[in-house]
Amino acid sequence: MNKYLTLLVILMLLGCSKEDFSPFKNYIGYLKANDSINIPFNFKLSDSLMTITNSKESIKLILKNNNDSIRVESPFFEDFLMYVNLNDSINGYYYNNSLNRKILFFAYPGENRFNFDEKFDNFDGKWKVLFNHEGDEEFNSEMIINQEKNLINGTVRTETGDYGFMEGAIDGNKISMSNFNGYRGYMINGYLKNDTIKGYLYRGNYDIKKFIAFRDMEFKLSDPYGLTKMKKGYEKFIFSFKNADGKIISNSDKKFAGKVNLIQIMGSWCPNCLDESRYLSELSNQYEDINILAIAFEFADSEEKALKNIKKLKNNLKLDYDILLAQFNTSSKVEALSKLPSLDTLISYPTLIVVDKNQKVRRIHTGFNGPATGEKYINFKKEFEAFLKGLILE
Repeated sequence: MNKYLTLLVILMLLGCSKEDFSPFKNYIGYLKANDSINIPFNFKLSDSLMTITNSKESIKLILKNNNDSIRVESPFFEDFLMYVNLNDSINGYYYNNSLNRKILFFAYPGENRFNFDEKFDNFDGKWKVLFNHEGDEEFNSEMIINQEKNLINGTVRTETGDYGFMEGAIDGNKISMSNFNGYRGYMINGYLKNDTIKGYLYRGNYDIKKFIAFRDMEFKLSDPYGLTKMKKGYEKFIFSFKNADGKIISNSDKKFAGKVNLIQIMGSWCPNCLDESRYLSELSNQYEDINILAIAFEFADSEEKALKNIKKLKNNLKLDYDILLAQFNTSSKVEALSKLPSLDTLISYPTLIVVDKNQKVRRIHTGFNGPATGEKYINFKKEFEAFLKGLILE
């Protein structure tokens, strides 16, 4: 009898895959914001991938052996993780060399990024958020919370873009939600009292913003089409920059004549620009009567690195349009604006210039609130594409 049991066990072991035998499939990673605060996120490991999940979002980062450590790279951003595996834990750092950022990173097996008990207050709905409400740089935002008992997901919408898919938990009157996408690591912590949330937004280990939030189902952000304007006396959007192959592309080129043109002001480092680039790629495949072009403002410290980042984004997103390099070594909007003579203001990456068949600027859309905003994003696409079809028919 023992022989048969032994044979059965051997057959079962042979039938298991390597992944099935992994002692830990689910990890909770942490980016150290400060001495007492860590930003958590969920991920899984395979031989070649780190798969991060933030609510409905799944992000695949590439694992590469680097001597005694593992390097984890994004398909889109220049940022990377470097760590060593210590059997039951992971220890390393997150790096962005261009911005001189280095953040302690560690991980343990687990599933719940936040601890909570069975008690929970009601945070579900829409909140008007004031960041830096006691300082000189106060700005309004909208926080969207979807709650089911203790578990939540949502995001924050601002005039320049959303904070991406976030998920977390309610523990009594405390709200916590976070994300990490290979570049952006954010966390919101706050406490509810008398329909008011007070707390902090942590962005990596480089920025902390105090906020206060109020329930307000009627709150609306400023019209994204009213924030960025052309200079007086200008109707055309004027530009002339090199593409990734060194060829000068300008607004006077013949290929832009007689077509609707969408010109994106962006950076390869910008998560909201990545979301908008995905959408522009969809439009490029859907409409033959439009031209799309991107103009990049990069913080990479050399032209070579900037071009490498642009090509990486273009190739991995499979974009069929040019990305021009306008600036490197800084993403300063003041310096960027000096290179765009027909614009009066520039407050956001991305900014989208909509040009009609007669080369006249018809709309300028500031920022991009993407898929994480749910119904808001769906409604934006419907309205924008209706306007686009009208321009094509003119």
